[in-house]
Amino acid sequence: MGIKNIIQKRNSIKNIPFLLTAILLIMSCKLFIADEPPGVGEKAERGYAALDPVIKALEQYQTEKDQYPETLEKLVPEFISSIPTEVNDESIFYAKSGESYSLAFHYIGPGMNTCTYTPENDWQCSGAY
Repeated sequence: MGIKNIIQKRNSIKNIPFLLTAILLIMSCKLFIADEPPGVGEKAERGYAALDPVIKALEQYQTEKDQYPETLEKLVPEFISSIPTEVNDESIFYAKSGESYSLAFHYIGPGMNTCTYTPENDWQCSGAY
């Protein structure tokens, strides 16, 4: 074995700790990367399902009264029997805005996510990690 081969083997051995560190770092990044984007997954689906009857009641109210209500309570009992106050253990939010409205729910995991419904844009979800 020549001196050149010995130097190459020695340099290769020195790179092993660096390579192991790089592999561990890449693998640990997976812990911080969301498996599902905001608006996808069990908690998001639970929110959509819970608020779908509310959206239908809002549309029925608007059809009959030519406007959206100031509060969700105005829907009860004529348009819906009850309004959910929480989805995924987080409060829901409703706001009338001119001729439209927004209805939103939050959920945690991964990160904090918000899904907001408007008649113009359907569901739009975003999240922060």
